[in-house]
Amino acid sequence: MTGARPGWFSVREAGPGVYLIAEPGHVNSYLVVGEDVALLYDTGMGIRNIGDEVQALTSLPLLVVNSHHHYDHRGGNASLLGLAKEFAAHADGAELHAAPAPREWLEAYAHAAHVMRRRYEGLCALDTHHGFHLTDSRVEVRPVPELADWRIEAVRPTRLLREGDTLDLGGRRLQVLHTPGHSPDGICLWEADTGLLLAGDTLISGTFFAHVPGADVTAFADSTARLAELPVTTALLGHNLRHRESRGFVADVAAAFAAVRDGRTSPVRATDMFGEAALRHDFDGFAVLTPPTPLEDADAAA
Repeated sequence: MTGARPGWFSVREAGPGVYLIAEPGHVNSYLVVGEDVALLYDTGMGIRNIGDEVQALTSLPLLVVNSHHHYDHRGGNASLLGLAKEFAAHADGAELHAAPAPREWLEAYAHAAHVMRRRYEGLCALDTHHGFHLTDSRVEVRPVPELADWRIEAVRPTRLLREGDTLDLGGRRLQVLHTPGHSPDGICLWEADTGLLLAGDTLISGTFFAHVPGADVTAFADSTARLAELPVTTALLGHNLRHRESRGFVADVAAAFAAVRDGRTSPVRATDMFGEAALRHDFDGFAVLTPPTPLEDADAAA
C-alpha cells in the first residue's frame, strides 16, 4: 500500500445534506443537516474525536442519536459533551447506556482490529500483484493506532425516543422506527420525503450479529420485514466498506432472516471476529450469525 496514509475518518457526501463519517473497516456514522439542527446518527468508536469532523461540516446545534447501546456506536458520545445539545436513544436502552466499555472488550476489539488490518494488507498486496485493482484506497481499512488510553465512557441519554417519534431538523423530518433484533433498543431513522433510511446495525453489508446477548432472530425477521415494506431509495448501513444499499438489498435481508427463523437454511459452524462460537447462515453478499445449539456447545467444549 503506497501513498500518504489516510486519517482515521473518511468523510464524504452520502446524499443531499447527508454525510458519511466512516471509520473504514469499523463503524459508519452519519450527519444529517437540516435548516435548524444537525443530527449525528451514532458516534463511532471514540478512538478519534468525531466532533472535529462534525464541526468542519456544520455549525448548527447538534442532536446525537445512538442507533443502539453497543459500545462501538456510542464511543464518541463523551467527546461530544461540550458540543451536542441532546443525546437521544430508544427508551428500552436508557439503562444500557449507563455502563462504560469494560477493559476486556476494548482489548478484544483492538486485537480483532489488528488481525483485520493484517489480513486486509494481504488482500491488497495480492490485488496489486495481480493487477486486478479491486480494492479502493479511498475507503482503506484503517490501521488501529495505539490504544493504551482508549476509553468509552458512559453518557446517559438526555432524550428518550419511542416508536413513531418525529425528529424535526428544520426543512426535513426523520421518523423513529423501533427495530429490535440485533439489540432490544435498536432504532432506524426514516425520512419519508426522500426515501432515506438510516439503518444502524439492523442492516449491514457483511455479517449480521444475531448471536450476541440481547439479539433475537425472530425480532430481527420482524424488523427487517417491516423495513422491506418501505419505499426505500437509499439505505445507509452501520458497518463495512459497502455503506450504501437500495430497496432490493433490504428485501433480500428480510427474506434471509425469515429463512433463518423458519429453519430453511443449512448453517455451518463458525466463529465471529472475537472468536466466539456461532452458526453461520450464508446468503448472497452477506451472512447471519446465530447462537450455536446446546449440542454444538457441548461438542466444542469436549
